[in-house]
Amino acid sequence: MFDAWKERQRQRLANRPERTVFHNIFATMMLVLTVELLLAVASIFATNVTGQLDENAKDLLTMRVRNRASYVQEILRNAEDLEQLSEQINATTQQMLENGDISLDTLDNSSEQSDALLVALAPQLLDTLRTKQVTGIFIMLNTHDLDTCEVGKKMPGIYLRDLDPDARPSERNSDLLLERASATVVKELGIGTDKGWQPAFPYQGNTKGGILRSVFQAAYKDGASLSAESYGRWTTMSYCLAGDDRNAIAYSMPLILPDGTVYGVVGVELLTEYLKTKLPFTELDEDKAGTYFIVSTTDDAQTDGMLTLRKTVTSGEDLVTADAPLGVLNCRNDGNGGNWAELNDKRYYMVLEPLQVYNRNAPFAGEKWYLAGAMEQSVLLAFSDRVREVLLATLLVTLVLSVLGSLLISARLASPINHLYREVIDAQEKKTFPRLSRTAIREVDRFAETITELNKELVTNSTKFLRIMDMASVEIGGYELRTDTGSVFVTDNFFSLLGMPGITGKPLSVRRFEEVLKGIREKNARAHTAEGDELLTIQQPDGVRYIMLRSTIEGHAKIGLAEDVTATVLERKRIEHERDHDILTGLYNRQAFNRVCTELFAAPERMGVAALMMMDLDNLKHINDTYGHDWGDQYIRRTGQCLRDNTPAGTVCARLSGDEFLVLFHGYRSRDAVREKIDRLTNAMQQSVALLPSGNALHISLSGGIAWYPDDGQDWETLKKYADFAMYQVKHADKGRVEEFDIGVYNREAYAERTRREFRQLLSNAQVFYCFQPIFSAHSGKVVAYEALMRVNMPTITSPSQVMTLAHELDRLYDIERITLFKSGEIYEQLQQKGLLQNGAFLFVNSIANVSLTPADVAKYQRRFPELLKYLVVEITEQEDLDRDSLERKRNVPGFSGSFALDDYGSGYSNELNLLALAPRYIKIDISIVRGIDTDRDKQQIVSNIVDYAHARSMQLIAEGIENDAELRKVIDLGVDTSAEEFVDTAVANDCGIIACSSLLTTTMQEMRRVVALAEEKGIRDRVKIFVGGAPISQSFCDEIGADVYTEDAGAAARAAVEILRACPTGK
Repeated sequence: MFDAWKERQRQRLANRPERTVFHNIFATMMLVLTVELLLAVASIFATNVTGQLDENAKDLLTMRVRNRASYVQEILRNAEDLEQLSEQINATTQQMLENGDISLDTLDNSSEQSDALLVALAPQLLDTLRTKQVTGIFIMLNTHDLDTCEVGKKMPGIYLRDLDPDARPSERNSDLLLERASATVVKELGIGTDKGWQPAFPYQGNTKGGILRSVFQAAYKDGASLSAESYGRWTTMSYCLAGDDRNAIAYSMPLILPDGTVYGVVGVELLTEYLKTKLPFTELDEDKAGTYFIVSTTDDAQTDGMLTLRKTVTSGEDLVTADAPLGVLNCRNDGNGGNWAELNDKRYYMVLEPLQVYNRNAPFAGEKWYLAGAMEQSVLLAFSDRVREVLLATLLVTLVLSVLGSLLISARLASPINHLYREVIDAQEKKTFPRLSRTAIREVDRFAETITELNKELVTNSTKFLRIMDMASVEIGGYELRTDTGSVFVTDNFFSLLGMPGITGKPLSVRRFEEVLKGIREKNARAHTAEGDELLTIQQPDGVRYIMLRSTIEGHAKIGLAEDVTATVLERKRIEHERDHDILTGLYNRQAFNRVCTELFAAPERMGVAALMMMDLDNLKHINDTYGHDWGDQYIRRTGQCLRDNTPAGTVCARLSGDEFLVLFHGYRSRDAVREKIDRLTNAMQQSVALLPSGNALHISLSGGIAWYPDDGQDWETLKKYADFAMYQVKHADKGRVEEFDIGVYNREAYAERTRREFRQLLSNAQVFYCFQPIFSAHSGKVVAYEALMRVNMPTITSPSQVMTLAHELDRLYDIERITLFKSGEIYEQLQQKGLLQNGAFLFVNSIANVSLTPADVAKYQRRFPELLKYLVVEITEQEDLDRDSLERKRNVPGFSGSFALDDYGSGYSNELNLLALAPRYIKIDISIVRGIDTDRDKQQIVSNIVDYAHARSMQLIAEGIENDAELRKVIDLGVDTSAEEFVDTAVANDCGIIACSSLLTTTMQEMRRVVALAEEKGIRDRVKIFVGGAPISQSFCDEIGADVYTEDAGAAARAAVEILRACPTGK
């Protein structure tokens, strides 16, 4: 087939007409030029450069219109926000109705009543006009159905106008004008009237774009079922007041009393000239070719892809767009978000950006408003048109210059080749070797020199080849078959290399030679190399020889080579064996085992039911340490020998490392068949005995794990991981056994390890956050403290109890203690700075009873939270045994308030011994006691006992988890209290003259100092006398804290109080 193709190619070239070198070069250059031009044109069309320029121009226009639309929408939204004004007007009207000053029946007919109401409403209108960017504000009064109202009826109201709302307002409203208002209202307001002033609004009937009818009737007919803002509407056409030439648009909304009575409208005005100042058309095009419109349309204004828009405001100098007929624009969507309009035979590109002025369900939501930016197409796309012209001109000039250049280059390149051709023809005619002259073209000169040298060396090289074959150290034979002549050439040693010396010397035809060679191939084992050559394994009398056969076809000749590569193959096999096998045991090593298993797993049909067994020798370290490594190596060799002798053929065995072995049983039909082989292997190993130097018998002891294919896994890495896991489960439990993999045990261990890993990550990154539960005063209901509650949100760790359990298991309690104090303090201060937590409140932080910070961390905490230390309360929960040294270190931190709280009292964690050891300032009654205390007498008795004990020792009680009024009242009745702040606050609230404090323990003495400080802070220190007493109190302590009186007992305190009251002039 290959020969036939070559023959067709030869015939095609033979039939091709001859061409000159000049013709070939010129044709090639023209072909390249044509391809380049086509590629250039294709790239221009593919990249769509001019189209992209068109789109960029449109996108730039769209961006500018969109930015301006946001600004305009903000103006309109601000203008239509009349909710507050409407409420104020309704409130004033309702008040005057209740006072009888006005009546709804005659409000729009009685000038006296309407003037009174309008005068009362005028300040509110003035305030709104001043605070909004509008040019006018108006109110019209009407309480009757407009369908029955006569055209021309005078309706009372006010129409105020501010021609320059951006200017600073005058103090006496001299910059304002009254367009509509009665003479009484004009006189009361003291504001000048405009040239078109009228005392009232004449009703104009069903006039399109009016500021009264549409809005009023919508609310009136609907029974005012919606809010007043929902009926608000912008006029879709600009209007002029009678007697005035200023165009404006207006937003109006009905006035609706709480009972649903519609009694008029209120609204704002925007002059079109003022809006034009907010629409700078020059930003669309620096040559002033752009135009802005504020337009409106309706849902039914689009037919056959044509959208009809009504102009309301126009800002631009393009007369064509400004003079659109009847203020109407017809535009068609181009399918890409743009719109085109035809005006006076000119094509304009228009961008429409919606203005959201109504809510979706409002009565007038069908009226759509847009900000439109328009520009003539020729102006918008002028740059891309110029680019097209330049590209076309460039292509034409390039084509002309390239054709001329190709002619010159082709002639220059063909000239030296034609000269050499003539020299060769002359030499041929003279039958001599040609002497080719130099052309100064490197490739052509080298070609000429090469031809000359080849002629000289041809005979020499043929002789050298035979000499080299004779002198080669590797035996080589060869042959040549000629299909055109049928001749066969074979070297003398060719067939002897292939193990058939008797063929040498016999004449052979091509057919006979191929039959003999085929017989040799079939008789001997053969393999193919990556290059396509054949490697034959020939059995010779002196051993096996490896012969490499190579062949190639050159025209009608097939040339073959036979090379003896025995030495190379044997060396390669030796290297491969050393590479793949363990030196000590002769088993596969790790790399070979991995390679063989990968090949097996890639062919599932060969695997069947399989088991991967991983084994670890149990006593190797003991043998090495006791008897030396030579005996350890002997132990390993015996294990390897046992594996080879007691595993079926085809089983893959390997030594992975020092004492680890792997065995893969594969190709079985059931697990039982595999288990039988495994049992035979393990029994053989147990019976294998080695005598140690001590004379003791050493049995092979191993621990192993088995993973099954395909049940446990269908890939090599998974099975190895599972077998390794099963093996280590045995080593950690009871050595000397072989166990099968259990996925349940594996998943539990994996989950536990993941949890421990997440816990270490939590500690490393402090991945906890804190919620702050307020603690309320039982007397005032105010927040007096917060408890910091740890929260955690990780995939496997979701509760503080899990955190504490892991901290116990991994001995990381100190880390939890440190994170709790620093993290809670940091978040607490951040929330206080944001105003989310009350300043001056105490912070309760849970602490581990037998853990305390190191001096370095204590110093760091003091530097970081010097103020917080004064308000810190350390909570102790008896999940750990109390450690007095740790408690004392916590209590003696400089700057610390010294306050402790015993948490969860009554839950079983806290008991009376802990209460005595801790001497806390606060006792927190556990939620289990508080829950249902209002009905449980036993719980009430328990709390009453705790209250008696705590109050006798100046301890304060906190009830946890109160969830209803009954529980709250009951714990208050039982005497649960909160803080010293409430003590002083009570004295302030009741205007007390004496505050008496008693303490039975030294731990609560500091509360007296706080009471004195709080009295100073509350400003009552000069009005009260502070008594102190109790077992640990002395006169020196009284003087130290700034108290007034010290007494030894309650009786002495009572007598001292009587003396002070008698000495008070007021008898207080």
